Parts: sequence; structure tokens; C-alpha cells
Amino acid sequence: MTEAIFGLIGVLVGSGISWLQTYRTNKQSENKNAKYLAIRVVCILDKFVEDCSDVVKDNGLLFGQRDSDGYLQPQVKSPGAPVFPGDVDWRSINHDLMYQLLSLPSEIEAADRIIKFSENIAVAPDFEDWFNERKFYYSQFGLTAYKLSEELCNKYNIKKKVYNDWNPLDDLRHELNAVIVRREKRMERHRLFVNKVFGT
Repeated sequence: MTEAIFGLIGVLVGSGISWLQTYRTNKQSENKNAKYLAIRVVCILDKFVEDCSDVVKDNGLLFGQRDSDGYLQPQVKSPGAPVFPGDVDWRSINHDLMYQLLSLPSEIEAADRIIKFSENIAVAPDFEDWFNERKFYYSQFGLTAYKLSEELCNKYNIKKKVYNDWNPLDDLRHELNAVIVRREKRMERHRLFVNKVFGT
């Protein structure tokens, strides 16, 4: 009877050790996969932040000049949605963070449709509505991408990119605040016009 108990204990201990080794190996592999994903995605997000900063600083002038017709024309192409790698294990990171990252491209695509629509109704020569919409959305996307990049860096112990003489966050925040003020003024003008037309 004692031999059977010791045999059972030996089997349980052996199984437990085997399970712990497998668990530890799987956890190490998952952590490696998560860090690899984080490094790849952080590089993409950092580039996207810089591209967004370029977009929001675009005032439509080429070397301080309008085009030959006197119009403002975009000098920086909108970056569009970032393309994340397909060869990484997205399940290895926090699910909320994964959702925020994977939903970002569809949010950008939706905003690009709004920006495209505003291009159709913007008035020459300044195309103010179009430039404002583009700055409004891409300043927010740049700030969101920076926040996600920072979260990945903190969680997976990745050194955050350092901007020596320039900080794109300052440009993004400044332009977002400025465009919000311009949008509020435009909405106020619109409200006054509607009130005047309908006599309210």
C-alpha cells in the first residue's frame, strides 16, 4: 500500500514538473513573441507619428508660394493607415491594446473618406475646410499613435525614440488646438447664418 502511495506521489510530482516546464517554456515563447511584435509595431507607429506631423504642418504653400493659379495645394501626401506586419502573434499582447492597434487603420480609412468629401466642398483658393479636416484628423491620429507606441515601449521595455531638436507631439497638439478653435468659429458662423435665415 505504501509503495502505491509513493508511486502515485512520484507520478503526480513528475507530471507537475513536466507541466511547469511546458508552462514556463510557453510563457517565455509568448513573451518573446510579444516583444518582437511590439518592436515591429513601435517602429511603424513612430514613422506614422512623424508623417502625421508633416501633414498637420502642411499649409499648402510651396516654398512660401501659392501655385500658378493662386491656390493653396497640399505639399505633403496623407500617409493613410499604417500597415502592420502579418507575421506576428497578435494574441501575445494585451487584448485591449491589440484592439486599439488593429482598429486604428479602419478609423483612419473612415476619416480619409470624410477628408475626401471635404475636398469636394472646399472653396478655392484656400480650400480651408479641406486643410482643416485633414489637420483635425491627422493630429488626433498622430497623438493616438504616439500614445500606443509609448504604451508598447513601457510594457515591453523598449527604448522610446528620442527627438533631439524637434518634438512632433508639440506640433500635433498645437495644430489640434488651433484647428478646434477654427472649427468652432466656423460652426458659430453657420449657426448665425441658420438663425438669420430661419429668423430664430
